[in-house]
Amino acid sequence: MSTFSKTQNISAFAAGQGITKLDILKNPKTGSLFAVDSKGNTLRIAKDITVLTSELAVSWFSPEDGDASYMIHKAGVGAEVVSTLSFAPVAAFNEF
Repeated sequence: MSTFSKTQNISAFAAGQGITKLDILKNPKTGSLFAVDSKGNTLRIAKDITVLTSELAVSWFSPEDGDASYMIHKAGVGAEVVSTLSFAPVAAFNEF
């Protein structure tokens, strides 16, 4: 299963990484979009992103197959809670 982790706002990500600019580029052979930051690092772009805005998020993306990398995507759009399990706070049991 593919996983997303370390998700944060794109502006916070850029500040934390010391990035001053992000560009979306188009692969001339495949037509796929990807991003390159001011440090020369490549980031994936979600298929529904064509314009960079401050409302986007960046996550560490680990696909089922292939190499993990950062991905730019919409923040929390379309997620629906389908199940919840809550726990009441209890004192920790320490065995001596």
